Amino acid sequence: MQMVFFYVRKSQFTIFAPMETIPRSDCQSIGFIRKTHGVRGEMLLEYEPQYEASIESIDRLFLEINGLLVPFFLAEEGFRYLSAESAIIRFEHLDTERDARRLVSHPVYLFRSEIEKEADINTPSDFRNFSLFDEHGNNKGIISKIDDYAGNVVLTVEGADGPVLVPFNSELLHAIDLKNQTISLRIPEGLL
Repeated sequence: MQMVFFYVRKSQFTIFAPMETIPRSDCQSIGFIRKTHGVRGEMLLEYEPQYEASIESIDRLFLEINGLLVPFFLAEEGFRYLSAESAIIRFEHLDTERDARRLVSHPVYLFRSEIEKEADINTPSDFRNFSLFDEHGNNKGIISKIDDYAGNVVLTVEGADGPVLVPFNSELLHAIDLKNQTISLRIPEGLL
């Protein structure tokens, strides 16, 4: 393992401390810093939606800087979701827009061991182009679009009479057949 020297600037002092490099093979890229947000050192983190559950409880992220993965610790209350694919973050000891601007466009990583394993279907967006059936086996059409309205997932189903919006949540789920790309839902009476 390669040793490098990393400096931390705190107040008026510069501290030099030896640090082992973090092997890139132990980490997974999850997204990048899109832009600064405000003037207090906050930044917009864009990440792949399958990593949403993994970043929920972390206290630090790794940013790639000059080819090395450098840990940055989140400030207290330094993480809040913006959407299913982005969050506003703020790191400890970075409290100005100027500091944050230096990290824009840098890739963000997590240890592979920290990435939570998802079920076979990660998100409802994986149901696109699946055939939708009701719980009695009646074909209702093909799922053409999935929308998330403030946490309420709605499937657009292209049926014989044109597109229909169908609400989706785990309580309505009856069965999934990944091989045949079908999904069966308990569809509320009178919806279709």
